[in-house]
Amino acid sequence: MSENFASRIPILIASSLKPTRDSRAWEKLGISLRETNKYELNIIGFSTKKEEKIESVKFYSSFASPGSKLSRILSLVRFTKTLFQVRPKILICCTYEYLSIASFFKNRMGYKLVYDVQENYAANLNLNPTLSSSQKSRAAKLIRKMEDVKGIDLYFFAERCYQNEMPEKSPFLILENKFKGQIREKSNLVFDQKDKFSFLISGTITPAFGIFDGIIWFKEILKKYPKSSLHIIGHIPLQSFQCELEKLTENYPQIKVQTSPIPIDHQAIIKAYSSVDFCLLPYQNHSEIWNKMPTKLFEAAALGVPVLISPNPKWEDFLKDFSGGCFINFSKPELAISQFDQAIQQTFFTANPSPSILWNSQEADFLSAIEKLLL
Repeated sequence: MSENFASRIPILIASSLKPTRDSRAWEKLGISLRETNKYELNIIGFSTKKEEKIESVKFYSSFASPGSKLSRILSLVRFTKTLFQVRPKILICCTYEYLSIASFFKNRMGYKLVYDVQENYAANLNLNPTLSSSQKSRAAKLIRKMEDVKGIDLYFFAERCYQNEMPEKSPFLILENKFKGQIREKSNLVFDQKDKFSFLISGTITPAFGIFDGIIWFKEILKKYPKSSLHIIGHIPLQSFQCELEKLTENYPQIKVQTSPIPIDHQAIIKAYSSVDFCLLPYQNHSEIWNKMPTKLFEAAALGVPVLISPNPKWEDFLKDFSGGCFINFSKPELAISQFDQAIQQTFFTANPSPSILWNSQEADFLSAIEKLLL
């Protein structure tokens, strides 16, 4: 066993604000690498506790107290220390904050550098209502400068649209945030005989994702279906939005709010799907969102939960083959009951979703790309 461990190729997957057991870095990239039994896997990310030991995997904490500038600076120090400790053959950066250090030490250590582009970070600044135009402009310039480093051997794109939005990032491999697991087969779901419904809003809780619109829509639904419930679970990065959310949901026992300033364990979110009728995706019409494939679409499809989602041709094309959801105009709450009543006349999951919604449909391409970097 020790000889086998010594022969494994060290790989470091590094992030700062994402948790060590992140749904992408760990559950998808990390576990896929570990299961080959070829690699010594090292992961650095946000952690509030000491991680349990796993064979051939080592976890490192970027920091334990997010929110301060000092913590962000210390995370760079910890990343550099981990880099020298691990001395990886491949370094996968999941955050632009580490790219400058990664580029600087690349030739000295001789590793291959991969940038996992999980977001169009510069464009996403437009979704932050707390920043002024000048602040967004300065931050975007800084992000682009930090991403424009030398020595990146390969880019992973979490969205297909990034190849058009960021053509300078090449070569690339598209690795969408598809569901890690198996499809839970559901067939012919009908709701027209029910008089109460359970809804879920999950993931990152921000204004641009239409959370307020979803809550106001749900309040309208309560007028006809007062026994219904809404579960909101996820990460709120903006403290001001947390206060607004509390005000909007107070005095509504039908709404359960389970939020945190740090990312919530992904398995807790997956578990929440099992007890609801519908997943709400009330996205606002922003160009930064329009061309994306939300992770929640893959999750809901695989877990057999129909979605009520804002109109979008791309999402409609995804859902139509298996009747995975209905489109709701969340910006017009006066239409909430009539649109919902129409939606529940539909039969959902008239077919099983395609296996292409699963992570393992692109896992072989990922592992092949890693192997080619080592040649």
